[in-house]
Amino acid sequence: MKTNKLLVYAAFAVVSVFTSCKKDDPEPDPTVPSAGTTYDNGVFVTNEGPFGSGTGTLSFISRNGGSAYNDIFEAKNSFPLGNIVQSMTLHNSKGYVVVNNAGKVEIVDANTMATEGTISGFTYPRYFLGIDNSKAYVSEWGTGGLAGAVKVVDLNSKTITATINTGKGAENMVKVGNKVFVACGGGFDNDSVVTIIDAVSNAVDTTIIVGANPSNLQVDANGNVWVLCKGKYNASWTALEQTGKLVRLNGTSYATELSLPFASTSSQPGNLVVNSAKTTLYYVYSGNVYAHAIASTVLNSSATINRSFYGLGIDPVSDQFYGSDAVDFSSNGKVIRYTSSGVVVDSFTVGVIPGNFCFK
Repeated sequence: MKTNKLLVYAAFAVVSVFTSCKKDDPEPDPTVPSAGTTYDNGVFVTNEGPFGSGTGTLSFISRNGGSAYNDIFEAKNSFPLGNIVQSMTLHNSKGYVVVNNAGKVEIVDANTMATEGTISGFTYPRYFLGIDNSKAYVSEWGTGGLAGAVKVVDLNSKTITATINTGKGAENMVKVGNKVFVACGGGFDNDSVVTIIDAVSNAVDTTIIVGANPSNLQVDANGNVWVLCKGKYNASWTALEQTGKLVRLNGTSYATELSLPFASTSSQPGNLVVNSAKTTLYYVYSGNVYAHAIASTVLNSSATINRSFYGLGIDPVSDQFYGSDAVDFSSNGKVIRYTSSGVVVDSFTVGVIPGNFCFK
């Protein structure tokens, strides 16, 4: 699941029917690859799969736009990834695919998709972060989706070696020096903190209150950490009683240097990404994609792309945007590629509920 609130998930599905892809998006037919296909110079797309049943999948789109492949994991390994494919991260020439409901991380050769093992024992895992050649962190929501932790993983033995308790609903993680910042959005509950972990000792350094439902983190060119907080709905789920925020934390002192509230009580910001120079942030809000220069002290009122997306990524090579459309949340979704200035380049059919991007 991309969001941490089931009601929001369902509501977005309804909205998506009316904001699905435009007829003029150029779209080549997808291809299921042969067993010998290799993957380089492109982007992996994690497709969550049908919510609560079935299996998620992986797709791959080449940078030159010449090819798009679907179901690449199962085509190579002859078994499905499982439900729900949450995210994928590359580390030391391997791909680590986090499968949420299945409680596992599948390890693959990043070039061929051949399986290299499974790390099990997670409860609602979300994201993988490589710490060094032998250690990684995996965030998780924990029992009932109401807790929060980072699991320490030994990459050599492919086992969990320790648990670091965090705020509820541990989500995205970023590393600054030897410190790991963990956004804790509440899982199936609510929270408003970033937990900071010493990656050498695997101990919590401190916890910072940032705003309701922090979901995404990015590190800028100055080594500071930006936190996108979605906000909190009221008890009847009719409006946000706490609106979203964009917060900047000093990467060294952890001080809150900037806190910019969003005005809308009906729209949550999401999908915080950063360009290759790490000087401009982008996020989805109120049906559009907006830019925020890291030197700016106000939110931008002019959209870069006049369209909303379920997932958003920026290619670190070309600075092109990749936006995903989950369509009706039950059939194959789409990925639309844009230039850095927001002009459509092409689009591709991918799997069911495309949510995250992993560039290679």
